Amino acid sequence: MANQLRERHQSLKKKYRELIDGDPSLPPEKRKQANLAQLLSEAQDRNKHLGEEIGELQQRLGEVQGDNKLLRMTIAKQRLGDDEVGARHFAAHEREDLVQQLEKAREQIETLRYDLQAALDELQDVKEERSVYQDKSDRLNQELNHVLGGHENRIIDIDALCMENRYLQERLKQLQEEVNLLKSSITKYKNALERRKNSKTHSRSSSSALTGVLSAKQVQELLSEDHGCSLPATPQSISDLKSLATALLETIHEKNMVIQHQRQTNNY
Repeated sequence: MANQLRERHQSLKKKYRELIDGDPSLPPEKRKQANLAQLLSEAQDRNKHLGEEIGELQQRLGEVQGDNKLLRMTIAKQRLGDDEVGARHFAAHEREDLVQQLEKAREQIETLRYDLQAALDELQDVKEERSVYQDKSDRLNQELNHVLGGHENRIIDIDALCMENRYLQERLKQLQEEVNLLKSSITKYKNALERRKNSKTHSRSSSSALTGVLSAKQVQELLSEDHGCSLPATPQSISDLKSLATALLETIHEKNMVIQHQRQTNNY
């Protein structure tokens, strides 16, 4: 068991050295940033695990010591008591068995003490490495704070800064989509305006309804019975009605896109 702990100790040290070195393809600053949180977390987990093992070893040591004490008391009572009673309760082969058990218990105690000392040494090494990583983390935070121009007595929260950066990037992406949508709408309205200017038979009210954003009142006026009866059944009037329907559908689609963007923004 002692050899296993030594091998485990050596493997842990080797693993920590590999984690400290990191990926040789990355710059030293990025290697430290990528491995620092992982190293601290693993050191805390191993510290906790070693603490549990020490508690278990101490409990086992207490149990063995209790058994040894009880065995010694039994042997002492046998020596001080009646020889016949002792002989009757403990035969010669039983005494040999008790002595062998006592020797085994002593060996177990020595082994447990050695294992406990090895675990304490390993725990001390882990604590020292954790202290080194904490110092590196503090120096890294101070350096980042200095680079970002923060206050000397107030360290910048890197996690909050990263979250704000992600939020701003998402917001910028949404604004770019809205700008592209507005540009597309302006282009369509310009094309519709050019088509209406080239048309000679279309009325001014119908032209104003197609060149801008249609309101509910304008749609109601355009679709009322009086206006519907006044339109002649000509190819031009049919084309105008199709243009009106297309403009209405595009307006509805654009409104839905704006509502979706607003919902996504509110979720953030």
